[in-house]
Amino acid sequence: MVPVAGVALLGVEVFLAQQGRHLATPPLPSPEVLAGPPGPADTLAVWLGDSTAAGVGASGAAGALPRQVADQLARPVRLTVLARSGARVADVLRTQVPAMAGMKPNIVFISVGANDATHLTSRAHFRRDYARVLAGLPTGDGQVVLLGVPDLGAPPRLAQPLRALAGWRGRALDADVRALAVRTHARYADIARRTGPAFRRHPGVYFAADRYHPDDAGYRLWAAAVAASVGPAH
Repeated sequence: MVPVAGVALLGVEVFLAQQGRHLATPPLPSPEVLAGPPGPADTLAVWLGDSTAAGVGASGAAGALPRQVADQLARPVRLTVLARSGARVADVLRTQVPAMAGMKPNIVFISVGANDATHLTSRAHFRRDYARVLAGLPTGDGQVVLLGVPDLGAPPRLAQPLRALAGWRGRALDADVRALAVRTHARYADIARRTGPAFRRHPGVYFAADRYHPDDAGYRLWAAAVAASVGPAH
């Protein structure tokens, strides 16, 4: 009876979490927007992934993660954001990678995995589809930066024990992202380790009104971790 009761409790908590406040995606100019410091933009940065790459939780385009990373790279950037809220790695593979056809990006950022963690995508399927995403990127000497799965044990929107389960699942998929980065010689941004403690200590500062996504200040923390993982311009 205990396992059945536990599953029922988790089901109720998932339902309640889904009923919480939902935020709109801030307007991100498409297909390209100049970001970073003034000057001729010789760097094309393409963002793939989920709501965090799309900027959900930010007050506007300037507070979204892609723009904040571009501002910290200290060079002009042409920014293309293909990420979509709710995307899992299979969605990135199916719709976002094909949208890069003909592009020659200098940097590709990939921020995906949180929705796979909460929707219980198997690790085998996650690793398989993520590897296919990486294999499908345009060839060239551009950098690929993989954002680790954030600390899913931090968002106050998730009640316990759902929050603990999400945190455990997030850590497992994050380990897969890190392993793929090593295998493919991509760069890895450790979002959970570098920003998770601050989110846990000060949720009112770093979480948006939905109590799940980062706000401008939270994305600023993420942006510092991501920008530090980017190598010099080629």
